Amino acid sequence: MILSKQRQLCTVALFCATSVFFALGCTHIKKHHFPRVLADPPRPLGAQLNEINELQAENAEASKYVIYEHEFSLPSGDDYRLADAWRLNEAGEDHVKRIAVNLKRGDGFPVVVERSQISPKVESEFQYAIHGNEELDLKRRAVVVAALQAMGVEDADDRVVIAPAFAEGLSGAEANAAYNRSLNSVGRSGFGGSGSSGAGISGGARF
Repeated sequence: MILSKQRQLCTVALFCATSVFFALGCTHIKKHHFPRVLADPPRPLGAQLNEINELQAENAEASKYVIYEHEFSLPSGDDYRLADAWRLNEAGEDHVKRIAVNLKRGDGFPVVVERSQISPKVESEFQYAIHGNEELDLKRRAVVVAALQAMGVEDADDRVVIAPAFAEGLSGAEANAAYNRSLNSVGRSGFGGSGSSGAGISGGARF
């Protein structure tokens, strides 16, 4: 009787061991012959960085087509509503000429007239020149459209829009730091510092 029970226990143990062995063996064979394939293979080294650089370069190209507020004649005297405020100054005229050449070459960027920010409100008490002026913006846009059309850009009216400039301006602290750096570089370079800092500030308006 005792011997019969021992045989039963040995048979059960042998069966369990055999089951475990085959289970492990099948798992090993499955992993060996059918490796797991990644759904999204890793991207080449530097691919994401290249995308960021390309986006920045494209945004920089678009900024070349922004006609900034300082490229129009600034009002003089106490009256900031003078009609001459919508006229392009010399730098603005040169910029529009370069834009016309590139548009005729096939560039597809929109031409942006920067929204004015230095106009007073007539109804305000002190009439500080810190506000926008929609009427002035429309006049400036009309001048740019007419200039581009005169230089052969037939679809100028569809290309020119009024909007804020893409590039952010400098804060007071940043402008002060840039000015101080330009002064400190005069003695070191011998060429003057205003050229290096000025190129960085107005670089969006250059080609």
